[in-house]
Amino acid sequence: MNGEQVPPRPDLGEVPAPARRSGPLARDLDARPSATWRWWEALGVYLGAVVLGGAATLPVFSLVRPKALAEVMASAAVALVTLGVVVLWLRTLHRDWVGIIGLARPAGPHVRAGVVFGLVLYPVVTLVVGGLLALLLSLVAGEPVRAPEQLPTDLRPVGFVAAALYAVLVAPLGEELFFRGVLFRAVRDRHGFWPGAAVSSICFGLIHFVPGPATGTILLMTVMVFTGLGFAFIYERRGALWAPIAAHATFNVIGLALIITLR
Repeated sequence: MNGEQVPPRPDLGEVPAPARRSGPLARDLDARPSATWRWWEALGVYLGAVVLGGAATLPVFSLVRPKALAEVMASAAVALVTLGVVVLWLRTLHRDWVGIIGLARPAGPHVRAGVVFGLVLYPVVTLVVGGLLALLLSLVAGEPVRAPEQLPTDLRPVGFVAAALYAVLVAPLGEELFFRGVLFRAVRDRHGFWPGAAVSSICFGLIHFVPGPATGTILLMTVMVFTGLGFAFIYERRGALWAPIAAHATFNVIGLALIITLR
């Protein structure tokens, strides 16, 4: 009014802008709002969801035969329950979550970039990182080291179909939503790319624990940590969750195809 500036209301104060620390090669995520959740809140929700998912597997093991198929379906049940709980939490307490994590359309360019990245990431992680780590662990253990099987060895055709649907659809969507879209962003938006990538990737490696010889389990989990770093990188690079989802699905397709071919 008449060129005069309206003074700020003292009861509101000034809302500070969120801290921004972009990744090493791109700033696409900096164009999005910061995560409104904290890492400890996210982990609490996730652990609670896993407990509920574990309870949901009880009827699966009671009703489904053979055991190998039951194991695959139980893993899918845990993943679906976890996905549902995480989405419900976000929709209830963090209404802008879709825009924050980057699920807006068009998804096509990000999906294509993710597929290409997954095709490159798989040989780099499994052959280079996995090969060097396997050699190192073999020298320490004094015997050859192999990662444990992530799928039951006695799956029938129906079981393979169920495993493929889980590996290509359910796991990439659920795991990328939480580990990159939620956990990585909670740390990254406050402390920078590398802390966010490290925390989310270590947690990602931990959930890939498979019982077996200690050296083989360490090999598998460490490879998955490096895989998680790759997914965090493409997410940072593209600024949309579709990219790591597509990269994750591509990674799993290659792994599943090799498992079926080599058996």
